[in-house]
Amino acid sequence: MSELSFAKSFLSALDSRPIKLRADHVFDPEQIGLRVPYTLPRLQAPHPEMPKKARAAQAPGSSKSITVNVKSARNPALEFSLPNVPLSTTSVQDLKDAVKQRVTDAQGNPVALDKIKILYRRKPVPGTGKTVAEILSDEPEMLIGGKEVEFGVMIIGGAKTIDIEEAQPATEPRDVSPPKPAVGPSGAEVVQMEAFWNDLQGYLEQRLKDDQEAKRLRELFKSAWSSSQ
Repeated sequence: MSELSFAKSFLSALDSRPIKLRADHVFDPEQIGLRVPYTLPRLQAPHPEMPKKARAAQAPGSSKSITVNVKSARNPALEFSLPNVPLSTTSVQDLKDAVKQRVTDAQGNPVALDKIKILYRRKPVPGTGKTVAEILSDEPEMLIGGKEVEFGVMIIGGAKTIDIEEAQPATEPRDVSPPKPAVGPSGAEVVQMEAFWNDLQGYLEQRLKDDQEAKRLRELFKSAWSSSQ
């Protein structure tokens, strides 16, 4: 049989078969398997998430204070700190005002507030009325106060830094008289007071953020001082 005659007979055999399957046709899954993977429907969350503003309003410690470090890595290279600012009342507007006091444009004029962008985790913070507590609403450990947080700054069009002391007019002459001697206990008398060691432990706790380590260092320093007497 030639190839041409074989092809004709094969096509004739195919013509006798139905082109489409019937509506009631059933496949045997054990023979052909599943044609597509079967996935379960996605489950809905058991409870809807609380809006961020509501969580910020109910966050404990929202009246606490925090140290805000403001940093701009480029044009201008600016870095300063705002210690003990209230979490619940310090807004993005306040941060912009602090930046505005420290920079000018290329002509020496004040920079417009709309050109100053405050960033948190490298993302711009929208608006100007948002408070620091609302920005940190997803970080409850920061809302207890006594922590440090860093905000970035981006100034559209660039700027240059200025000296705050030069920017503020001198209303009164500075007192250049020698400092007055301190009144009260000093020297070894201060070290013998328990309040001195309490202050030292408080400073260590703030810097180390570890109560146990601060207490251990306090006892170590106190023991070393006692042995030297």
